[in-house]
Amino acid sequence: MPISVLKFGGTSLSEAFKRDMAVKNVECELEQQNQVIIVVSAMGRMGAPYATDTLLSLTDPLLLPPHQKSLLLSCGEIISAAMFSAALHRNGIKSEILTGKQAGIKTNGTYNADIYSVNTHAIYSELKNTNVIIIPGFQGEDQEGRISTLGRGGSDTSACAIAASIGAIHCKLFTDVAGIMSGDPHIVDHAEVVKILSYDEAFHLAHQGAKVIHPKAVEWARKGNIPVWTGDLSAEDGTWIGLEADHEESIHSVTAVENLVQIAVQAQDCDFIFRILAEKGISIDLISIQPKEVKFTIQDVFFFDLKRILDEKYIYFKSRHNVAKVALIGSSIAGRPGIASSIVSLLTENKINIWQTADSHMTFWVLLDGEKSIQAQQLLHQFFINNELVTTQE
Repeated sequence: MPISVLKFGGTSLSEAFKRDMAVKNVECELEQQNQVIIVVSAMGRMGAPYATDTLLSLTDPLLLPPHQKSLLLSCGEIISAAMFSAALHRNGIKSEILTGKQAGIKTNGTYNADIYSVNTHAIYSELKNTNVIIIPGFQGEDQEGRISTLGRGGSDTSACAIAASIGAIHCKLFTDVAGIMSGDPHIVDHAEVVKILSYDEAFHLAHQGAKVIHPKAVEWARKGNIPVWTGDLSAEDGTWIGLEADHEESIHSVTAVENLVQIAVQAQDCDFIFRILAEKGISIDLISIQPKEVKFTIQDVFFFDLKRILDEKYIYFKSRHNVAKVALIGSSIAGRPGIASSIVSLLTENKINIWQTADSHMTFWVLLDGEKSIQAQQLLHQFFINNELVTTQE
């Protein structure tokens, strides 16, 4: 039988009526003669009794070794699995639960780990006895056989890794939003669900601030060539990722990454600085290399670590704080004439300073003052996605 993977996020399982809606989505897959693997997140968000952040707050995480911290955090998804199994049985659907370790999810570490493989033997063996398996997301097994946990978006990654490893017909990620949006609906007017995205476009969106899906999940889906759908429990609309047939070239979304610091150093010092940042695990972005000066951005939480290192080595640098990286994402942006000039003209005419730009095949970035981020997103969304004439603000 074909196998479908469904992932239900924590807010999709936090209340009984939502669990009932989730059950109906499982029933729909079974009616289509699919076997179903369900991946669940911990129920609710911070403040809810079994949410991951709530579990972490029960004790001082610095007191726990990483493997014990993972043991604590893994409880939330296991509780969700048991709760959802009860909801399925209440509706006459038999199911079995496999923990991440039992399901063969292998990770490269104990805490904030990555999945490197999925041994599907136990999954296939269990599917001989039942048509529905529930697997707690966000967890697996480290090299020493202990329970390990993944980073943020871990349940999405679990679902896509399992789907890719078993050759599922699709992977559906149910969240509390209708799909991947063309912009933040709390900021821009007339934000719309993007119907279809390529893997590359979804990967760029995930990296540039869209929080509906994690980049690692997209990587696994692309690796297995698995179509991914994401949307809410109504199963209406939603976004399909990986269905590239009949995919039209267009600009899909405006996103932003806030709370950045722009650093400028002398070109002669950049090799040392980049090496130190790599050793400290500090990622850099928007690198601009000129003959005498190199600019890049870091998250503001890392600024004082960098400042201390540079001060100790007497390395001169300049910094610009509270900047935001706004991204315009779509197909073949770099190859479309007039995009760059339109973006620059639109922002400068509205008195928004641009401190740095960069582009790739499908993304154009502008670095600007953080307090101008919302205005910039609104202008770009209105002009490029809503296709409306933008009036210059005096």
